[in-house]
Amino acid sequence: GRLVFPIGLGELLPAHKKYLQGRGFDWQEIERLWGIRGLGPLGELKWRIWVPIHYRGEVVSWTTRSISDKVKTRYWSARSDQEKISLRKVLYGFDYVQHVCICVEGPVDVWRIGPGAVATLGTGFSQAQVRLIDSIPKKIICFDAEPAAQKRAERLINSLASPGSVDNVILETGKDPGDCSQ
Repeated sequence: GRLVFPIGLGELLPAHKKYLQGRGFDWQEIERLWGIRGLGPLGELKWRIWVPIHYRGEVVSWTTRSISDKVKTRYWSARSDQEKISLRKVLYGFDYVQHVCICVEGPVDVWRIGPGAVATLGTGFSQAQVRLIDSIPKKIICFDAEPAAQKRAERLINSLASPGSVDNVILETGKDPGDCSQ
C-alpha cells in the first residue's frame, strides 16, 4: 500500500492544544512522543487530532480524534487505499512495548498510560492483532468498564494462545483510561 495523508494536515492549532489540556494532557509531550498533528478548518476531517500509527519505526497508517464530543464519529481512520499497512494488522503503540503491554481500545487511552500501552483501535480486533499481543510475554487488558466492552475484552483474552498470562483490569473510576487522571 501507499500512505496518503489527509488534506489540511499541519501543526497543532490552539484549539487542539486546548482540547488536550482540557483532558489533562501535556500537549507538547503527546506531540513529541506520539507524533500527533492537527487538522484544522480544511478538508473533510475538520478539527481533529491526527494520530500516526507506527509499526517497526515507520508510519503505516493513521487515525484521527475529533476535538469536539458533539460529532457523531469521534474517531475517523485512514481508508484502505490510504494505508501502507492496514491498521487492523498492527497495534497502536506496539513499537514501545518490550515484555509487558497494557492493551486498551484507543490512542487517548494509550497516551494516558504511556509507553507500554497498545490499542486495538476499538473493541474489535483482528487475528493479526491477537498474534502481536500473543508475542508479548505479559499482557494486561484494560477495555472500557461498560458491559459490551468487557464482553469484547473476554473474547480477546479467550482468543489468545496463552490466556493464563493475561490479566483483565476493570476500572472503578472513569469510563476508560483516557478519562482517568494521571
